Amino acid sequence: MGRSRGFTLIELLVVIAIIGVLTAMVFPVFASAREKARQATCMSNLKQLTLAMLMYLQDNDGGFVPAQSPDNLMRWHGRRLSEDEPFDPTTGPLWGYYRHEQLKVCPSFAAGAETEGFEEGTGGYGYNAQYVGGSPTAWPAMCNPAKEFYIQSLADTVMFTDTAFLDCEGRLFEYSFCEAPYYQVWQSPTNPSTHFRHTGLANVAFCDGHARAMPLVYSHSSGWCPSSYYAGEEVAAYTGDDYWEARLGFLGEDNSLYDRQ
Repeated sequence: MGRSRGFTLIELLVVIAIIGVLTAMVFPVFASAREKARQATCMSNLKQLTLAMLMYLQDNDGGFVPAQSPDNLMRWHGRRLSEDEPFDPTTGPLWGYYRHEQLKVCPSFAAGAETEGFEEGTGGYGYNAQYVGGSPTAWPAMCNPAKEFYIQSLADTVMFTDTAFLDCEGRLFEYSFCEAPYYQVWQSPTNPSTHFRHTGLANVAFCDGHARAMPLVYSHSSGWCPSSYYAGEEVAAYTGDDYWEARLGFLGEDNSLYDRQ
């Protein structure tokens, strides 16, 4: 009875190489599937937030939730006692309509660092503060939210999107507002804040209640580094390419998807 022949070293190396190739092919598929699942969860969260907003609308004579308050202590997602503290979601204007903090957390978003208050508590979502949760005018009247009848096409007006804020050190923070490309009152560029984190797409909810994933169409630089304002430092501004690389931008080149027209 002859001895059974074992594998040679070359054969073992070939098998290992094949396993390596197959692994390299399969892992991206698994990663893509996981991101699709996270994106679906995020979309469900966004729809629940939109439903909460629509219920608030019905209970408040057709008025949308204010995006912020003149004293800077309230956002659509919570309140705080001082500007150095995070927002408490349980005291926010929408809390009574969703009452579950996980509904306000995008599973694909992780904030870069503690921000000593700033806009903590959004979970990665932002509200159209210029036209829906506020008004396209100067402070403090910009804190006055729209009434439903102000908006001519609810199905074409953005309410919420995935958002983030790029600080001067390249970190992404939570941010409360999805900015339109330009401030209407000043005719100046805003800092891009819609975050296209889902393989190049952002989840977007509209004022009629529907939601869909949309691609990054346009980005630009505002001409200054936003967090340098809070730090009191002069820091070089990001370019439009920097924002594009960070997947921050806008749904279009103008304000038409955000405004009340």
